[in-house]
Amino acid sequence: MEKFSYPGVVALAPMAGISDRSFRTVCRLWGAQFAFSEMISAESVLLDVDVVDKMLPFEEENTAVQLYGSEPKKLALAARKVQHRASWIDLNAACPVKKVIKKNAGAALLKDLERLKDIVSAMKNACEKPVTVKVRIGFERNEIEKIMDTLVSAGVDGVEVHGRTAVQMYSGRARWDLDLERWNIPTAISGDLYTVQDVQKALEVSKAQAGIVARGALRKPWIFHEFFHAKAPSVEQIRDMFLLHARLLKEHEGEKSFYKLRQFVAGYTHGFSGAREFRERFMKLEGFDAVESAICEFFNRFLMSSGENIIKATTNV
Repeated sequence: MEKFSYPGVVALAPMAGISDRSFRTVCRLWGAQFAFSEMISAESVLLDVDVVDKMLPFEEENTAVQLYGSEPKKLALAARKVQHRASWIDLNAACPVKKVIKKNAGAALLKDLERLKDIVSAMKNACEKPVTVKVRIGFERNEIEKIMDTLVSAGVDGVEVHGRTAVQMYSGRARWDLDLERWNIPTAISGDLYTVQDVQKALEVSKAQAGIVARGALRKPWIFHEFFHAKAPSVEQIRDMFLLHARLLKEHEGEKSFYKLRQFVAGYTHGFSGAREFRERFMKLEGFDAVESAICEFFNRFLMSSGENIIKATTNV
């Protein structure tokens, strides 16, 4: 197998209910160089749960399938089963949500490093594709050295590190000062990457190969465009990408999926005057026709203005 390397320096993180096929496509068009599927249960893969097929990448380059679970054999079988739809397989050992922890999965694996090692070894033996792992710096305290040493000894191909402990959830500041290059494997950093400057600083301080953007992409989907172009996109570009997002959802998930756009409206209208009132109205809209009309109406009024306050509104990086 060719030596693994993350296929770029900035990516869309795996986020449950957010990093679906439609949003992955949108973020790629904005400039994200790679992405992850939403977190998928190994149990669901093995049981052939209908929703799993919709969550997997479909003809997408540089997209990992992220699995979670606690049993080495089941995770290995699940990884083998979905690898044909993945650029590589990613194991979630970072999720701090209680219902995942109770199953001894996600970040709970950081409390049992021998089990984590067994899981990675089993997945590696079962897969022809590379296997990476998403971790936090520890469960209750910073134990990143023990965690990284364990993963390297298991033969992991790469590690994505969220700079908080599991008990911190998403509170406090994420740590970036981790000197990740000392393990001599591909690494990526995540946590508190909300602006281009955040991504640049995190890469510099952590010495990671790539930055994985999560809530920063939800807050402002064009962060990837800003990273590579050093400026905000035009209002027309933002409008058209929002409309494309709506159309992709309709195509992939059907007429009733319009409600999923509600969690993205704050991001697409980030910094625009009148955004709060628009968001309130948007939350009450029913159906894609109403959604698309409202999007056009909102953004078109900026296109007819002089453009001065547009630039001010959209360059808050």
